[in-house]
Amino acid sequence: MREVFRERINTLRKLIEEEQAEALLISRCDNFAWATLGARNYVTINSEVGSVHLLLVEDSIYILTNNIERKRIEQEELNEDVLGDVEFAEYMWSKDLWDVLKSFVQGKKLLSDTGWFDSKNVSDQLKNFRLVMSEPEIETYRWLGANCDEIFSNTMLKFSPEMTELQVQAEMSKAFFERGIEPILILVFGEESAQLYRHNLSRNVRVGKKLFVSVCVRKKGLVLSSTRSVLFGRDEDWIKQHRDNCYVEAAALASSKPGKKLSEVFEEIKKAYITVNKPHEWFLHHQGGLAGYNAREVIANEDTDYSLKAGNVVAWNPTITGTKSEDTFLVLEDGLECFSYPESSRWPALNLQIGSLTLKRPDIVVL
Repeated sequence: MREVFRERINTLRKLIEEEQAEALLISRCDNFAWATLGARNYVTINSEVGSVHLLLVEDSIYILTNNIERKRIEQEELNEDVLGDVEFAEYMWSKDLWDVLKSFVQGKKLLSDTGWFDSKNVSDQLKNFRLVMSEPEIETYRWLGANCDEIFSNTMLKFSPEMTELQVQAEMSKAFFERGIEPILILVFGEESAQLYRHNLSRNVRVGKKLFVSVCVRKKGLVLSSTRSVLFGRDEDWIKQHRDNCYVEAAALASSKPGKKLSEVFEEIKKAYITVNKPHEWFLHHQGGLAGYNAREVIANEDTDYSLKAGNVVAWNPTITGTKSEDTFLVLEDGLECFSYPESSRWPALNLQIGSLTLKRPDIVVL
């Protein structure tokens, strides 16, 4: 862990040098988590910018924190390997960040990920640093994916058509929070909602004859996405549509190889929609892309120039009105590893053939 942390600090110091600057302030939650190997600098889970900051200046690494957050950050959030290399600069909660920051950076050229204090905003460069996962991040993703899969299998198969979307959302949220996982998004689509909206915010309406749930859940800053679907009574049309939807996702996954541009994967997705006779469905929602410290770090389209690398995480989420297929995968040199649908999963499988490749996807379950 210490080696990974120090590598990241060295990467940040090179950025400071390349920009001919003298200091870098990191305040965004995604960048802070990446730099500190998973520490939470926020209080509310929907924060984009936290109340604790990382400052690199000269040869020092400082954690800038008000007195409210100091103890929690030091005792609960920062790994021992990180703590050994940082110093704390604590200030009274009634003071502004600038009150403590100015003593370190006044008169120096400052970089930041917010543009505060007349600094140069280097958010785009920092995002690129986040896109390839290290081994500790991969292990966190494996843990998160296995737990997400267990929660779907343990919880979702107990739901009934009489439940409301709000009740389903509450049960799913409870299951994640009990395992120390932050559910930053839980979308519940009942029979009616699945036909109406691509992003349904749960309502006090009954689920009805079919249900799918899409989640984005977070641990140590890393976000994993997954969707599972059930039917309350067999319906061959919906079973076929779900499997067609899985085919579109499988086509994206088969194309997700190192060296492949996201725009090229996107073209394969469009072709797959044509294959299942739904050529216009991709107009209605984005198809996914790179995941990591945000649910989607990069969303693929016709012009996305990013070339996939081993260590990237992808989450494709094609939809056909009423159905969706989605999981989170690690791109390997010679294949993919699915975090959220592991080999140990109890959820029934659908095997799809794309060229010479067989991909296992979660089937729709009839209850």
